[in-house]
Amino acid sequence: MNTLTTLATNAGRDASGRDASPRRPKTNSGSDASPTSQGRDASPRRPRAVPTAFTLIELLVVIAILGILAALLLPTLGRGNAQAQNAVCLSQLRQLGIAARLYADDFNNRMPSAELLPSTPIDPANPKPRICDVLSPQLSRSGATTNSSPVFKCPSDTLGRYKAEGSSYEWNIELNGRRMDETSSKNLKFMIITADTNGTTQTNGTIQLLFPPDTTPLFVDYDDFHRRSAPSGKNVVFMDGHVTPLQLPPDQPEAIP
Repeated sequence: MNTLTTLATNAGRDASGRDASPRRPKTNSGSDASPTSQGRDASPRRPRAVPTAFTLIELLVVIAILGILAALLLPTLGRGNAQAQNAVCLSQLRQLGIAARLYADDFNNRMPSAELLPSTPIDPANPKPRICDVLSPQLSRSGATTNSSPVFKCPSDTLGRYKAEGSSYEWNIELNGRRMDETSSKNLKFMIITADTNGTTQTNGTIQLLFPPDTTPLFVDYDDFHRRSAPSGKNVVFMDGHVTPLQLPPDQPEAIP
């Protein structure tokens, strides 16, 4: 038994006495490190994805979609802007109605006197003042000013009325110097003369102008600033203080849209 063990041990050594059995390679993290451990990936590399640009057809489709959305949204935005401007106009007319009543309180219940068109006075030799100048002190007392907040300028006035006349709103000159809440005028005489082949005829008479507060306008838009389906594009404030779009008789032509 000892002899066999000795022969087996001698067979595993070479002539120089070294061990001839196969040795496993050393796995040292230093000089014998594998290529992978040195940062080089032994797996095959994947090609990088090259970013692709939009094609012409894709760009045209996007532009078409944006155009459709704009066509759907712009009318809605336009209507909203028109409604906001109309609301501002009504609010300013209400302030002007308050200012006219404050003026009457200061001047023995008499309303102001002003020109219809200050740029073209009725009597150039003796022109009346602008309504914006007459009511300026009362507007300051009511909280509105003609400087920082031009209450006389309608936001829809694109015709330059405010610049030319000092106001986008027409003052009812029939009320010049009249008493506030006066329901009728004095008797006014009139004369009508007609002529035909048989000669001329003359008719004399008297009339009264009625000024009921709930239907007598103080201020009204100079022009149809507000485009809408109603016959008139004007807003109005009445003597009793209420503000509303101007209602025309049914036979009046409709405003141009």
